[in-house]
Amino acid sequence: MIDFLTENDIVHINERTARAHGGKFEPPTNYLHEEALVYLVEAAGSEVFGAPMYPRLSDKAAHYMFSIISNHVFQDGNKRTGLQAARTFVQLNGGAFHKRLKAVEVDGRRVPSEGKGTKDIWFYLTMEMAAGAVSLEETREWFKRNTSW
Repeated sequence: MIDFLTENDIVHINERTARAHGGKFEPPTNYLHEEALVYLVEAAGSEVFGAPMYPRLSDKAAHYMFSIISNHVFQDGNKRTGLQAARTFVQLNGGAFHKRLKAVEVDGRRVPSEGKGTKDIWFYLTMEMAAGAVSLEETREWFKRNTSW
């Protein structure tokens, strides 16, 4: 059984990151685009023509991070919230990120384009995603190659 994140879980992650790292949190939800959060939560477990929209757990984790960051769900803290939501989903479902995260080649392109070492890889992946330089498919491939289940 898969443990999916709820809207409340993700709002709580946003609030926690704002308190821990600074930023603006407007109670009760800090929404900028509530409809984007509703959609991403529903889509994580959805099927299309009888097949899961996001078949692998790594795909679902990538979807959480990419959708929160790209759709600017919250007024502030989208990058931190997207990253933490994906990490939380992986942990909740018995997965783990590799100790040494790596950039991956996707269609001849390095994702993320910069960074060496785990901390840099997280940083550049998140920043490039926020800038629109990393697609959902590239994010899915990155998660597939950097997680174990």
